[in-house]
Amino acid sequence: MHVMITKFILKYRSWLLLGIFFLGILLFFLNGGGRYIDYRDALSRYEELRLIILQNPISSYIFYFLSYLLVVTFSLPLASLFTILGSALFGWKALLIILFAASIGASLVFLAARTILSDWLYNRTASHRFLIRADFKQNAFLLLLGLRLFPIAPFWIVNIVPAFTTITLKSYFLATFLGIMPGTILYVWLGQTIDTLLSKGEWPDMMTIVDSRIWIPLFGLGLLILATGIYRSLRGRTRIEDV
Repeated sequence: MHVMITKFILKYRSWLLLGIFFLGILLFFLNGGGRYIDYRDALSRYEELRLIILQNPISSYIFYFLSYLLVVTFSLPLASLFTILGSALFGWKALLIILFAASIGASLVFLAARTILSDWLYNRTASHRFLIRADFKQNAFLLLLGLRLFPIAPFWIVNIVPAFTTITLKSYFLATFLGIMPGTILYVWLGQTIDTLLSKGEWPDMMTIVDSRIWIPLFGLGLLILATGIYRSLRGRTRIEDV
């Protein structure tokens, strides 16, 4: 029976992945996730969301965690929105929720890429396997940590590519958790400043950027982007020297 199931998964893995993907999107919208796609719409419901959270704190935390996990697992382009809005609603408590949800979601993708979806994902990430340097085996944790700290490739790509190395799940999870922490802290900080503005009845716009509460975390994100560019340049130079 086990052999038959394995053969079925291997034979129809592409269709299964597609089905799981659309099922995930369907569940996302059925659970009201669609309201978060538009920034202004989501923020206009801000007080309503805060009231729901105050009345149902535990279930709200669980729902946010599962929603964020779904976003990361299915690579939906909503992570930044979920991070900022969640931070405004939950405060700094959102930091741990985001870190664990993102790390667990990435680990699920990693496991899928290493098992039932290995061939399919291996072929579809061929153009990004340059991210794995020759010394990745000896320094897997540090190199993955660098890729997380300085995202020179899309998050979902970095979720998959390390699966084709010998890195352990434990090292992968820890490098992901620690690597995304600085950027996540800045996004949570930004979400907190938005909460401060909304609580005062102010609507975030371009004029609010001059407010130090806004531009300091934005400046931090800018430095992170600049560091990413430098890191990308150094990695490119290393690749040329290795050749």
